[in-house]
Amino acid sequence: MPTYFAGPLDFIGGGDRYAFRVAQALRAHHDVTLVTFGPTYSEQTVEGLRHVVVKAGGADPENPIPRLGFFVRRRFDLIHVYQFRCAVTSMLATLGRLVGTPIVVSDVGGGGRSLMLHLRLYRLIQRFVCISDFSRTILPRSVWPRAVAVKGGLDLERFQPHAGSRRRRVLQVGRIMPHKGINYLIEAARSDIPVVVAGRVKDPAYFTYLRELSRGCDVTFLTDADDEEILELYRTSAVTVGASVYRDLWGGTWPMSELLGLTMLESMAVGTPVVCTRLGGMPEYVVDGKVGFVIEPNDSQALRMKILQLMSDEPLATKMGNAGSAHVQQFSWQAVADGVSAEYSRLLNAR
Repeated sequence: MPTYFAGPLDFIGGGDRYAFRVAQALRAHHDVTLVTFGPTYSEQTVEGLRHVVVKAGGADPENPIPRLGFFVRRRFDLIHVYQFRCAVTSMLATLGRLVGTPIVVSDVGGGGRSLMLHLRLYRLIQRFVCISDFSRTILPRSVWPRAVAVKGGLDLERFQPHAGSRRRRVLQVGRIMPHKGINYLIEAARSDIPVVVAGRVKDPAYFTYLRELSRGCDVTFLTDADDEEILELYRTSAVTVGASVYRDLWGGTWPMSELLGLTMLESMAVGTPVVCTRLGGMPEYVVDGKVGFVIEPNDSQALRMKILQLMSDEPLATKMGNAGSAHVQQFSWQAVADGVSAEYSRLLNAR
């Protein structure tokens, strides 16, 4: 996991959480070591998973510059990196070729400056395990023959169907960044639909804009909600929204937005219907008209209409919630691990 943590594991976003949960589930098949980066070297066990922190530098916590001696000394059978456009993956792709260690890459979004594309280092990567069909299409075309999508990522024991009552409230879970499209949700809600936005502030200027935009509206920002609070919000909200966009309100472009859309899976699992934009990998998981609705990005009016449709038609919302819960049973972390392990085996057996 090419992320820098100054202290204990404290996930920055869904990509970090995805890597951690897959690593945990892979223990059913393999001897797994999770590697992250930090100010000093350390080893510990986290929720039953061996975790090694490798010393690294760099100013960007999502794109650290690692020391590679650890990877040379340990000589793993295979290294799986959960990022594509970052320094760690570029360096490990080169090291893997030099020492004969196969490299597998899953792009979970984010990253930063690297030599991956400039030097076409992706030629050195033996396998790409993608988290959606969409995430496969944004890889260089030359690697598509060795790229496969393994879909899913959900804790079915934790996110179980909830039959209790739901409040007349819309929920959006995710970091507060312009490409999350939260401004379109606030515009859609106006003054008559309560909204809760749960996520850390990644862009302070955007957060300031949202607070101004929400004046006179019933909008609550929970910037430090823990996992239990978010689970309860999923269970008790009428609708969960994924309003992400490719082009934000300031003209910024985000071509790799929502490679998976994990919050849609979590909401569907507990039986809360969803409304998402036709963007990234989300429409691959959200079956339009069955488990919720899929709308075009940047369209607050369409978003409002679908939210109100679900809020005003309880039988429809219940039907879609139940269908969503049944639909996502196929996307457990163990199912993902089984698929990933199968790709490991194909790669290692072909050597």
